[in-house]
Amino acid sequence: MEVWAAAALFFGGALCYRFIAILLDLGHMHNTIKATTDQIILLLVSTSQDIAFIKSIKYETMETMDLPEEQIELVKKIDKETFKIWKDLVHLKMFDLFPKAHKKILTQYKWDMITKSIDELYK
Repeated sequence: MEVWAAAALFFGGALCYRFIAILLDLGHMHNTIKATTDQIILLLVSTSQDIAFIKSIKYETMETMDLPEEQIELVKKIDKETFKIWKDLVHLKMFDLFPKAHKKILTQYKWDMITKSIDELYK
């Protein structure tokens, strides 16, 4: 009987260890995905800042070249629409490619505030 008790305790301990290890792995994975998502958003904001800077230099250069105002306005409209399409595409791709088991993480972000701040940088 002692062998059965020892075997039951051993396998019970092994099962408990496995269960706790899985829970800890899930928690660690969740934290890693959250940190990665934060970094992706920071990368998007940084990219938007760079695009805004390049855009301002582009418009200044166009003005110094004495291009007609209509042409400059047309380029500004095209740039605005292109940026809007890019922003929407990045948002959609991020939701589509995000791990399905961790999609709840994305609901923690206020996407309207993020895109609003990106839009303000782009102006």
